[in-house]
Amino acid sequence: MLRYLSIPHLLARRVAIEDVEIEGQRIRAGEGVITALPAANGDPAVFPDPGRLDLTRRASGHLAFGWGPHQCVGQQLARIEPQVVFSTLFRRLPDLALACDPQDLQFTEDSQAYGIHELPITW
Repeated sequence: MLRYLSIPHLLARRVAIEDVEIEGQRIRAGEGVITALPAANGDPAVFPDPGRLDLTRRASGHLAFGWGPHQCVGQQLARIEPQVVFSTLFRRLPDLALACDPQDLQFTEDSQAYGIHELPITW
């Protein structure tokens, strides 16, 4: 899910410290670079059939928490929280269900973080 629906759309801005060429695009020293996380996590050279949600797919290689020295310091907590929250929530509210058609959910497209505006539920 982290690869498929990356929470931040854009990662931190960086400045090239030397001239580099990436996929035929020259970036000169001193120029700014902004990475688009959904583009990286949807690269078909890295993730076969990237537009298909496959919860059994190996989760390695996605950039949802950054990479190298620029990794999210809270990533381990962010991985554990959903497991604890959802298992507890569904155990306590076994009849929990979406109270609308999934097609009616409105996703945020006007901010740096990805999500939905509201999640109507019933139990």
